[in-house]
Amino acid sequence: MSKNSFAEMNCPIAQTLEQVGEWWTFVILRNAFCGMSRFQDFQRHLGISTSILARRLEKLVENGILLRQPCADDARVVHYRLTAKGRALYPVLAAMTLWGEQWAPHPDGARLTLVDKASGLPVAGVGIRAADGRDLQPEQIETVAGPGADDKTHALMRIREETA
Repeated sequence: MSKNSFAEMNCPIAQTLEQVGEWWTFVILRNAFCGMSRFQDFQRHLGISTSILARRLEKLVENGILLRQPCADDARVVHYRLTAKGRALYPVLAAMTLWGEQWAPHPDGARLTLVDKASGLPVAGVGIRAADGRDLQPEQIETVAGPGADDKTHALMRIREETA
């Protein structure tokens, strides 16, 4: 396994990072969720080099997170649109936004506030819920190895059991 790849690691977190864990990926996705779709707009707004942006966008397309679509009016113009897989990353971006505002705040105040369009009120947070709707804290959640778990995963679960 390369130091720059989690491709061979049998772990859902590692596999997620393999697809979206590069330096620029989440700010590109942030901009896509804000409606940005054209290469030159991403480049201008982010100040990222064109070669790095091209590689990041291509990887997001290859992984099915963005869809590359030619513009109906001008086939030379390409739009990058979020797929269902890409839209499923929104809770991760929301959690990162809320975490960043709480734990890495700007001295002048909030940079972003997530607001419920229907009520106009800030969202309460992002969390994990039980099947009955209760909010759960990490200590209330047990991680159980599934049928795809390898020996390393089972060893990690044993460590967790021993330290509980």
